[in-house]
Amino acid sequence: MFVASTIEALVDIAENHLAIHIGEMHFVPLQTCIILLALTAASLAALNLWRIGRREDREKRLFNALRRVPFHPADLTRAPGPPWYYRLGTMVGATRIIGTAEQQKLLADLAAAGVKGHGHLAAVIAAKLCSGAAFVPLCWLLLEWRQFFVDATTVRLVLLAGAFLLGWRFPEVVLSRLAARRRVRLETGMPDALDLLVISAEAGLSLDHAIEQVGRVLRSSSREVAEEFTATAAEMRVAPDRGQALTNLAHRTGLASLRSIVATLNQSIKFGTPLAGSLRVLAAEMRAERLARFEERAARLPVLLTVPLMAFILPSLMIVIGTPLVLRIMDMLGKVPG
Repeated sequence: MFVASTIEALVDIAENHLAIHIGEMHFVPLQTCIILLALTAASLAALNLWRIGRREDREKRLFNALRRVPFHPADLTRAPGPPWYYRLGTMVGATRIIGTAEQQKLLADLAAAGVKGHGHLAAVIAAKLCSGAAFVPLCWLLLEWRQFFVDATTVRLVLLAGAFLLGWRFPEVVLSRLAARRRVRLETGMPDALDLLVISAEAGLSLDHAIEQVGRVLRSSSREVAEEFTATAAEMRVAPDRGQALTNLAHRTGLASLRSIVATLNQSIKFGTPLAGSLRVLAAEMRAERLARFEERAARLPVLLTVPLMAFILPSLMIVIGTPLVLRIMDMLGKVPG
């Protein structure tokens, strides 16, 4: 009897203290416990990410400090393991959830977004999983807040599954936006790179050294173009086929105008045709395309400004113009007898 009364007292205390009312939202003790567990897990994850960031920062500073002194592998007692998100992404990528075609697509999206290095594919897969897991409680909180489909459990489950799929695709949307912005910056800086390539070729430099010089000079003005040309120069030094390195440059950037440049460079490599004149013509064409793109954006501005003009400026203008007229009419009608 004492145990039963104690359990009933604990249940009453939980119902009194764990039931939360926030505006129109009402959470029962079970829902409150789930929210507290989710917040605790999120806090622990944030703390773990902060600790991982500090550890990687310390390791980077230590590595930079050890670059100036002789390195002995015996001095390292234990190599640091991979981070948790790398292990999670590797474990999910090894299953059939993400196939080979999907992994190749993610690698292409990472390359288009300018994200290079080892382990980023696993990080993206872990981000997709964590994003999908985060969208589910957010959708559930929205349904509980607005009291949508309270009696339709099946509809709620479908909405939660849709929220997971939306969160699963959210990192890909972010990567596509980053790739689009990087593509615009590449299109903006590519004519300058071609001009520098023409100057370097006319100065007597070989194609390898000219591309390397362009990557070195443009580092301060157009970092993305400089990184691509530097990577191409390094690949041309080690690759047996220099034309394949140029083809990889066009594939990484995803620019249609760069394919003609790559074809011209490959022709110069194979047949020894003059390079400066062809590149000068291609640079002029790319500048004309960039100017046409700017003119197109400028021509869209009047159409885009019509909506805020009608929504904000036109009503205020009508009020300013029409209010004295309405007041004058009201005064005149008030003076009419009867």
